[in-house]
Amino acid sequence: MRGDGRFVGAGDRMTPESDSNSGDAFGRALMAEAPIVLAVARATLMHESDAWDVLQTTLEIAIKRRDQLRNPLALRAWLLTIESRECFKLRRRLKRMVSLDDSVAEFRFSSGSQFDVVAVREALDELPPRTRQAVVLRHLAGLSVAEVASASGTSVNTVRSQLKTGLRRLREESA
Repeated sequence: MRGDGRFVGAGDRMTPESDSNSGDAFGRALMAEAPIVLAVARATLMHESDAWDVLQTTLEIAIKRRDQLRNPLALRAWLLTIESRECFKLRRRLKRMVSLDDSVAEFRFSSGSQFDVVAVREALDELPPRTRQAVVLRHLAGLSVAEVASASGTSVNTVRSQLKTGLRRLREESA
């Protein structure tokens, strides 16, 4: 980011260098992070179309508030913070509605049989929403515990407790 708050790019990564195409670089950086934001939304919401809606809302908010991003290198954590808040807003709004569509798309697991993947998805679905969010952000999106705490608006100790509980329940489900 330049002193005037403009972004510049080096490939798809944001850098603190100066460049005349800062808007283009910010857009490229957003598009580079969009797949991970979508995957986290899918795993959090367990519903494909809701995940796409949250991705769109997250990107719109990011574009409107891009001047609020203090550290361009923390773009992913910033986007996932926005996305987490939007997921919980949507969950609250849709809490009493009934979904007739059972299709769910999530992270692709690199190893294990198809049975194992289905078992993990079902076990994730059984976790409480905040615990599932902590597990997904930490272990599937690769955020640090501090970044998960920031994204979810809770303390580091709360996130550690949610992770411990979530992983214990996932282990129990797989046993």
